[in-house]
Amino acid sequence: MIKQSPSQIFKSDLRGISKSDAFLNLATFNFGTYQDKSREAFGNLEVLNEGILAPLQKVSRLISINTEVILLPLFGGIVYKDKQGSEDFIRIEQIKHLSLKSWDFFELSNPYETENVSYLEIWFSAKASNTGENSSKKDFSFSERNKMNSLFNFSAAKGFIGSYDGRKEGLYQLENKNNGIFVFVINGAFEVENRLLQAKDGLSLSEIESVEWEALSENAILLLLEIPIEKL
Repeated sequence: MIKQSPSQIFKSDLRGISKSDAFLNLATFNFGTYQDKSREAFGNLEVLNEGILAPLQKVSRLISINTEVILLPLFGGIVYKDKQGSEDFIRIEQIKHLSLKSWDFFELSNPYETENVSYLEIWFSAKASNTGENSSKKDFSFSERNKMNSLFNFSAAKGFIGSYDGRKEGLYQLENKNNGIFVFVINGAFEVENRLLQAKDGLSLSEIESVEWEALSENAILLLLEIPIEKL
């Protein structure tokens, strides 16, 4: 088995960059041609990309292994199209969850004529028995501030998101002590387990039973993932 480091910070300015006139991809972990020994996946969290699509542009994704995918718009909205050609629009305060088998593919596009859109693309490796080529969409809201809201809960991961006022604190207790935690700052700044994290920074934590944080700015948004960290 591969043993994970107890903690690692993934700074936003060290993300892997792939760029064209149509699309900018910023990869927290190794992805595509970007490969770095310090940027290995964390447990079954294989991909955490920020994508920025230019107006009326699109990008395609091919899945090579059974994978659970989360799509989370950050600015504007994106159109998701599956291999059958069915389309779905995903806006701010919505997520799309996809359970995909190896060699499935999908397309994401920007429907706006003058505005860029941005989103997070999160992939978790999954056992074949846990995927079934299906999808679902869920609304969430930041109206209840200074608390974590559940985004998803499936065998490969649990996800939460919260918007915090400055100096507000939070605590999360792991459901399974053998799991790990990955936190990602979407907006603002946080102190997480005595580590300073700014926008688009990530932090992996293992061998812990809980994680604490404090928001250091107004309207700070934190994404928290509890995931299995042992890899065969």
